[in-house]
Amino acid sequence: MKSVYALIFFLLLVSCGDDEPVSPINEKPDEDTTIVKRYGVRWQTDNPYDLGEHCFDAVGLGARFGIGEREGYSDFDNIYPWSEIRRCNVRQEGGRAVVVYDDDPDFRIDGTGGDVFVRIPKFYVEKYQEDGYEYRVVSARGEHLHPAFIENGKELDAVYVGAFEGSVGSDGLLHSVAGVIPTSNITAQEFLDAAQRRGPGYSLYDMRTVDMLFSLIAVEYGCRNTGVIFGHGIADYRQPIEQQWDIDRRYYSRKDEQGVNTITCGLQPRPLISVGSCVCVCQGNQRSILTFARCTDIQVKDRETTYTFDGPPIDITTDCFIGNCAQSTNWTETCSAPYRGASGRANMVEQSLMPEERNPMRYRWIENVMGNIWHFLPDITFKDGRMYVCSDMTHYRFGCSDGAYEAYGPSFMPNDNNDVWLDEPYVNDWVTSLMSDEDYKGISFGDTFDRSLTSTAAFGAYYYAKKEGLYIAVNGGGFDHRFRCNLLTTRARVELTYRWHLYGARLLFKDITKE
Repeated sequence: MKSVYALIFFLLLVSCGDDEPVSPINEKPDEDTTIVKRYGVRWQTDNPYDLGEHCFDAVGLGARFGIGEREGYSDFDNIYPWSEIRRCNVRQEGGRAVVVYDDDPDFRIDGTGGDVFVRIPKFYVEKYQEDGYEYRVVSARGEHLHPAFIENGKELDAVYVGAFEGSVGSDGLLHSVAGVIPTSNITAQEFLDAAQRRGPGYSLYDMRTVDMLFSLIAVEYGCRNTGVIFGHGIADYRQPIEQQWDIDRRYYSRKDEQGVNTITCGLQPRPLISVGSCVCVCQGNQRSILTFARCTDIQVKDRETTYTFDGPPIDITTDCFIGNCAQSTNWTETCSAPYRGASGRANMVEQSLMPEERNPMRYRWIENVMGNIWHFLPDITFKDGRMYVCSDMTHYRFGCSDGAYEAYGPSFMPNDNNDVWLDEPYVNDWVTSLMSDEDYKGISFGDTFDRSLTSTAAFGAYYYAKKEGLYIAVNGGGFDHRFRCNLLTTRARVELTYRWHLYGARLLFKDITKE
């Protein structure tokens, strides 16, 4: 059965890209105001197996996601807004934002030149249903500027999305830099505070940004299912959970040691850790975290495995156990089989059944838009089955359902299922339609689901929603979420003060003070 699904996934992946680029003429938004090209994707609303097709001016164009040494390509590289998406450093000098692009010799990804962002220029979007199809259309001009580019009624030229998952530095600020383990295990509000302390215009990646990226991705690849387009990223690792490891204590330490950077466990039937990957060591239970660190060496001897890791030494006891954690930023480029272009995934695991679940990825330099670590979304709150939305980043506050947060849409169907690890029919809850966004709030949230499907149908996103109580949301899936990792997987059932080693955030910047 698994081999059948792997074959289906491969065929769908191939179908989401043409064989050869056609190199269209570059279109700038100000070239000819009398002609507005509309690049669209559409899918059948009543057919979950129709993943989409290009429409309008996108017909005949193609894109292919890169894998390892196989470079990707996109005919949209020469079409606005995709042609103007740029990786850059942003830093503050004298109360203004200084932007340095990646073709400048002063550009850095380690933070020394400023935080690393991806600049996405403003564009217009259309969302509607007609004759049995749902449409997403992107254009340089139009009636509906995407709401990600509007703050407090002011139109912005661009949105800056953190290229890497967020990390809280020693300065107490949230950063987007390469070569660090993303911060986790703090509350959503702590992440938001760390972003907002940077000054006006700084906040967290939000639902409007998710919707903006989904519009760009779906149109570019002519497909509504990001799992089919990209794979699932870092999605098939294992979190350290004592309930699981108590059954098989091969992940527990075999000895007591003080002040060490090693832990010696039993042999694992399926290796979860490789040299260069990041690990979490817990003591007693998964809430008691001793360290997040990078594995530097693995030795197997006498049916024991000794892992060496970097960072400060720790005390190890026989109730300590090891598992994975979020992987380092820029691992797409620094792992053992990297991908170095703007849109593609690494190829460390190519001989396994589902290699698309164990490799870091990036879309136009934005790394891990799904997988690796969930992202808290600050602009939506869920209370008693209703969504509350805030459209002004200066008023973001987790857990709000009044003031700047307004009720939006109908009540949601509850779903308390947490899923199972089988991508087979009748075991999981897959999103089949998105709630109406006719008011253009920038919402891409599922409102119906179907248990008869698998991850390769419809949107490939998993449906999570609670009926009663107050909850906040995380997006994208984490490093153990397997085929459920998807750009549109949003878990709308996280308690306000919850902290976990799978929950993190991404930095967002908008130059709202610029005249």
